[in-house]
Amino acid sequence: MSQVRSAAGMRRLRPAASWLLGGIALASVLALLAPLGWPFELFSHFRVQYAAAALLLAALLGWQRRAAPTMLALALACWHALPGARTLMAATPTPACAGPVLTVAAANVFYSNSQREPLLDWLETRPADIVIVQELTEAWAGDIAARAVYPNQHLLPREDPYGIGVLSRWPLESFSLVDLAGDGLPSIAGVAVVDGRRVQFLGMHTRWPVAPSLARLRDQALQGAAELARATDVPMVMLGDLNLTPDSPAFERLLRGSGFRDALAGREWRPTWQADFWPLALRIDHILVSPGVCVEDAAVGPPVGSDHRPVLARLRLP
Repeated sequence: MSQVRSAAGMRRLRPAASWLLGGIALASVLALLAPLGWPFELFSHFRVQYAAAALLLAALLGWQRRAAPTMLALALACWHALPGARTLMAATPTPACAGPVLTVAAANVFYSNSQREPLLDWLETRPADIVIVQELTEAWAGDIAARAVYPNQHLLPREDPYGIGVLSRWPLESFSLVDLAGDGLPSIAGVAVVDGRRVQFLGMHTRWPVAPSLARLRDQALQGAAELARATDVPMVMLGDLNLTPDSPAFERLLRGSGFRDALAGREWRPTWQADFWPLALRIDHILVSPGVCVEDAAVGPPVGSDHRPVLARLRLP
């Protein structure tokens, strides 16, 4: 009797497994078309999820003794896992740096978040020399100004998701707002003086690319950031919520056009957005550095009450 029930259960699972395999295969094809832009790029961000789902599905199909679908699921799992595995195994050449240490961080506080204590406590217990804060509202700015012990603060709150600010322990030689996409969203550019050495920083929060017009504005902002990077000979750090993952063609274009390196490259995959909800978890918060800057350590921070987790890196200037 138990064998009969097992066989019946297996038959009921066959259509579901086939539909799931078809869905993963379709999403994979759409991700391949990501260089064509929106909406295909949206499918490129979830390769970790595709790999994990395809691997679990391969186990189910193998239990059902369906050889060809099992091999297809395994092939899809391997293909989606390959970029991450290649990044982990690649030996990234590190330039020789003997300059001062600079610790930077970026934190998207989530503008409607009323739980401010976790982020404020994190700023006090895990201090960075320069912190870019995004989604800064008047209420957030007031609490940060009162609690964060940073002698140099420029806080530019808005009541939408695009308020931004910078906190610095080091003197700021210059500070300005730049509109990289011409859409009214401010990014923060400046030069900090670290132990007598100048370092340029750019804090950004790009548009959320859920529509083609917003994706174009995001890409224009990234192109503007790349142009700023090419125009300076000062060591530079770019950080913030860029609303794209390392698997996006737009991210590759940014690195290629700017010369930046991903400070978190070569480390285990850790999401920064929706980190506690695996189906949507993505790494869209970044720290990028110019070629001469050494990355001694980089990490994704703990939960701080926001839908994002902070990112931080310990750098050494050339």
